[in-house]
Amino acid sequence: MLYAVIGEVISVEYKYRTQLYLDAEQYQFLKERAASYNISMAEVVRQLIAKEQNKQEEIDPEDPIFHLGQKSISTGRSDGSVNHDRYIYRQHYGDK
Repeated sequence: MLYAVIGEVISVEYKYRTQLYLDAEQYQFLKERAASYNISMAEVVRQLIAKEQNKQEEIDPEDPIFHLGQKSISTGRSDGSVNHDRYIYRQHYGDK
């Protein structure tokens, strides 16, 4: 959608109309947040969505997944990288 304003062309972003059902606590939160920032309740929702979209998942360096493989272990098998399915599932790969 484009609009001409005094010889200039500007683009206007289309906004989709939607409806939300909120419980009393959510509605009160939204109403108070809008009043405290002097913005509409719809703008509060848009800002919360934008904040969530820009949020990057935090990585916890203490997550146990990062400690895997730090200590070497030995199974006594020299072909584990080739026959891992056989050893894990106790059958030959492709066997039914």
